[in-house]
This record gives sequence, C-alpha cells and structure tokens, in this order.
Amino acid sequence: MSLRDVDAIDYIGVNILFRRVYVGLFDELDWRDEREHQDLLTKKIDRYIRYIRSGKLLLNYPKVRGYEIVVEYVSHHPMTASALEFWKSRERVLNDAGYKVHIRGVDVRHALGINVDKPEHVNAEPVEPPALEVLDPDPLTQQLADVADISYLPPLAPETRRPHALPVLRRLAMRHATG
Repeated sequence: MSLRDVDAIDYIGVNILFRRVYVGLFDELDWRDEREHQDLLTKKIDRYIRYIRSGKLLLNYPKVRGYEIVVEYVSHHPMTASALEFWKSRERVLNDAGYKVHIRGVDVRHALGINVDKPEHVNAEPVEPPALEVLDPDPLTQQLADVADISYLPPLAPETRRPHALPVLRRLAMRHATG
C-alpha cells in the first residue's frame, strides 16, 4: 500500500496474546516535500479514525471486539526534525480519539541492494512480539455500518458451560461415596 492511497487501510494485524488489533499505515515517501507529506498523512489518519469509529473494523473483524486498538505508523525513511514534531501532533490527535500509537522504521536498503555496514553491538530495548494472527475480513459481514461509533463496545459475554456437566459429576460423586 501507499501513503498516496488515502482511502485504503494498509494492513490490520491482531496480537491475540496482548489482545490488541493493529491498524497499520505504511509511509514509503521521503520527507523532501514536507507539506504534501503532511497533507497526505493527515488525510490517511483521518480516514483510519473514520474507519474505526464507523464500526467497519468490528464489522469486518468481529473477533477483535474488546481488543485495544493501536494505530501503527511504519516509515521507510527517517524523519526530519519538523516531520517528527508534526508526527507528535498526529499522535496527540490519535490519543485524544482513544487509540494507542506505535511508530517504527523499516530499513529497506538491503532489499534494494544498497550495502550497509552493521554495527557489532547494539543496545536495543525489548520490543513487543509481532502480531500472532492476521484475520481476513468476514466476507458475509462486509457491509457499511450505520452506527455513529461502536468501536468502544465491551467484549462479548463468555459462553455458558454445558448445563448437564454438574449433575453428571454429582451422580459420580454419589456412586463413589456409596460404594
């Protein structure tokens, strides 16, 4: 996907261990034309917020109900100082909308055949494991939602236990006690 395609959701990943759904945004553009880059990024983020709040995320991925929503920004190029300041303002918008924000960079120079010297030792902080499961949208529920904002619905109630399990155990206990 591309940052220029503002009407598309780039990817959705689900981390079932931490109960998070990642709505990802790829940014393959460099920051030479900062004004255009900022405009595209703003439009794309607004589109993501509308997608989540309209209920389309839960409609297409019903298994993520009750999961924490994280907007993940993946950049292919390093940010300038003004770009980083701009991104911090976008993070505040997303946080105010009720979503967590995660940013990471991807070094694509190896894939492009550019030779890069690796340092011998890097002190890195531990990172969260990647998404464990990516769910495809449910094709039967791909329709538009008319609800204003259903992204904050609580998780579904757990299924009840089988109604006959307890009497069977009681009968076995009674047989064991009499025998």
